[in-house]
Amino acid sequence: MTEAENKGFEEIDVQTANDLLESGDALLIDVREPLEYEVEHVPGSLLHPLSFLDPDLFPKITEKKMLFICGVGKRSAAACKQLAKAGFTNLTNIAGGVDAWREADLDLEGTRFETHDYMI
Repeated sequence: MTEAENKGFEEIDVQTANDLLESGDALLIDVREPLEYEVEHVPGSLLHPLSFLDPDLFPKITEKKMLFICGVGKRSAAACKQLAKAGFTNLTNIAGGVDAWREADLDLEGTRFETHDYMI
């Protein structure tokens, strides 16, 4: 049993996460702050910053696996741990976060990818 499983959630790599998202079996929650999300994020991810995470107000989603992502996997693990402690199940942390997603050359979108034409 991994350390994550001992805490009530799974941990998977970015390729496995991408496969789950493409199959429609998962929902991706990005727990970074709004400015980080705006710069780059996984297409289709939902922003719910860890700084605003309240297990009492978080929706009870049972029909899909909930995948959590952040910059490197630490804040998303903290979100999973906090929700698991409150009785949530079906929680999965994405190891390496957006950094690993980028390194695996998987799709990202955001202002980082916009081209600006400053010509007058």
